[in-house]
Amino acid sequence: MAHILLVDDDQDIIEMNRTVLAQRGHRVTVSFSAAEARRAVAAEVPDLAVLDVMMEDKTAGFELARELHASYPKMPLVMLTGISKEMDLQFGFTPDETWLPVSTFLNKPVNPRILADEVDRLLKEVQ
Repeated sequence: MAHILLVDDDQDIIEMNRTVLAQRGHRVTVSFSAAEARRAVAAEVPDLAVLDVMMEDKTAGFELARELHASYPKMPLVMLTGISKEMDLQFGFTPDETWLPVSTFLNKPVNPRILADEVDRLLKEVQ
């Protein structure tokens, strides 16, 4: 099926999501930081990336999303975020082409099956 890049600094989240995506037939590469994800993409560009927001710092995922979108504008990007809860923000985020060029946001914690359904839906859209 597809090559998926999972980027999150939480090993438990990575393992839950990797398991479900692999069960669906996807090949999954994992990275535990934005810097590690950059190296993984340089080695092999994935079909889709799932990104956490807060890793090395509170905006690492946002920055990585902008970089990936600039280099690979057709690559679907799913952003997982708990930033609203973590920072007690009273608003949410909306994807846009400049600041948040992602395909969709999912709030953490997300059920891995819901994530896998969203991944499959986005991959069908780009085929």
